[in-house]
Amino acid sequence: MKAKYGLGGVLAIAVWMALASAAVGQQPHAHHGAAPTEAKGLFQAGLSAPDDIAPGRMFTATVHIRDDKGQAVTGFDIFQEKRMHLILVRDDLEFFSHLHPEYKGNGDFQVEASVPSPGGYTFFCDYMPTGAKEQISVLKLRIKGTPPSADRPNAEVTKKVIGDTKVGISLSPREARANRDTVVSFDLRQAANDRPVEGLRPYLGEKGHLVIIRNTAALAAGDYIHAHATQEGGASQIRFVTRFPEAGLYKLWCQFDVGGRIRTADFWIRVK
Repeated sequence: MKAKYGLGGVLAIAVWMALASAAVGQQPHAHHGAAPTEAKGLFQAGLSAPDDIAPGRMFTATVHIRDDKGQAVTGFDIFQEKRMHLILVRDDLEFFSHLHPEYKGNGDFQVEASVPSPGGYTFFCDYMPTGAKEQISVLKLRIKGTPPSADRPNAEVTKKVIGDTKVGISLSPREARANRDTVVSFDLRQAANDRPVEGLRPYLGEKGHLVIIRNTAALAAGDYIHAHATQEGGASQIRFVTRFPEAGLYKLWCQFDVGGRIRTADFWIRVK
């Protein structure tokens, strides 16, 4: 199994991206609810992955974090209980995986992953070098073959049953608009009797975890939002305050822990 590393590759495309925090495409993580520290320089990420990745099979990939001089970044702060949150999506946003690579030292993070089908995939690497702001680096992966047809996004769906839990989403204001704060709320109920769920536990140090990605032809760092849960809401409610940088269609993945089991509820919303 031969690895591709650099700017080439047929199946696994490794992309280096130098990113300042302001290049994330939004106000510097104002929607995270905490003031980040002052950024110190630029950071870049590279990807090593096999060139014979098969859909449905596990593979090992390594993310390399370097500074603007190409030197390995060795210090990383833990946030939401991890040194790196790695969000892997198919480019049509019909597949989502939230991974936590193992830090191997010398700026290298190793992760086991799998993808369900041929097509283009994007890694959003979310990390915080010591003394810097939270960084988003984007890496691309292509699995050869014919991608499946994507379902048409439906922003009208506001309730779903995930396992034994019924999840409802609501927005305040009801009509989300670009560059304005929006409260995104998730109401969790028992599917069997419609009563509020019991046993909602913290997940990654908060009531829940929310990733939002704008539906675009070429996913980039500015399309990604990592929102943090507030302490507001009842025992069966999870709320987030975020800001959408542009109008368009967005997909949201809310992850939460009920009784020790992690569930993921996904919804489309339209921002004007």
